[in-house]
Amino acid sequence: MNWFFKKKKEELEHTNDLHKEYIELSYEQPQVLFKHSHKCGTSTWVLREFKQMLDSVDCSFDFVLINVFDKRSLSNELARVLEIPHQSPQVLVLKNGKVVDHASHGDILQLNVTQLLC
Repeated sequence: MNWFFKKKKEELEHTNDLHKEYIELSYEQPQVLFKHSHKCGTSTWVLREFKQMLDSVDCSFDFVLINVFDKRSLSNELARVLEIPHQSPQVLVLKNGKVVDHASHGDILQLNVTQLLC
């Protein structure tokens, strides 16, 4: 599992194009986009539990943590382009340029990640 945290200034400058990058990368391997609010206890709890679920998955995928406060424009653009209303916490699973599943809040923990990613 590869983890992506976009923090560098030059990476933040092209935030509006990051959604395209994640969609393109999904043709190579699944992309798991987790929209997270560090100010929300539910989001923090679900993220912790979801990471444990992902640790048991035995195949390649990228995990992208999107802080909805730092990357509001990216979060909104993903919602617009993928036609999935914004939620937080929210998981979007991309494969071959399409959303194959998504969930928010406690429903994230009901995703069958092995089936979706492998």
